[in-house]
Amino acid sequence: MKKQPTREKLLDITFEEVYIHGYHATSVDAILKKAKVPKGSMYHHFKGKKELVLAMVKERLFPKMDMFFNYEVKENSTVADSIRFTFLTVSRNKMLITYGCPLYRLMVELSATDKEFDALLSAKATQMKEGLASLLEQGKSRGEFNQQLNSDTFASFMLNATWCILSLSPTLCSSQSFLKQTQYILDGLKRYKLNKSLSIF
Repeated sequence: MKKQPTREKLLDITFEEVYIHGYHATSVDAILKKAKVPKGSMYHHFKGKKELVLAMVKERLFPKMDMFFNYEVKENSTVADSIRFTFLTVSRNKMLITYGCPLYRLMVELSATDKEFDALLSAKATQMKEGLASLLEQGKSRGEFNQQLNSDTFASFMLNATWCILSLSPTLCSSQSFLKQTQYILDGLKRYKLNKSLSIF
């Protein structure tokens, strides 16, 4: 088995530790111990904890967000069905159900106190919202939804609601409860269906 490069190992472990414990509760020593990497090796790649976490956000967190919340239309599928499939996929991800959305958690912890993190995390949240809004616009152009649907506003509502549901404690959030609560998001979108006879929900 090929040995993982030190930098990549540090990024992987940092993602796990920060995701589960948060930025402030994660120490460099804990990361190094879990990665089995000497401190000198870390400083060869990163100046310190903040630089390490910023790199992790760009190289690990953002790609995972694109994977977790992939709202792209599947082949031979509707926009609405693609959104429903994404909710189903999220409900089966134990890490997301247990610990919540990693981007949302970092934004809550760091955006109010660190301008660099705020700019980086907010830009990603905006990008995700715009991608979802674009998807809803596809639904309108394909004749799934009527023109009364404000794609930008509904996309913001959908992402915020999803992240808030996931932010509940593990005792309050389960795969079943997540699906039940996100059904209300789908019901809201259902109001804008053009062809009421289509059973897409």
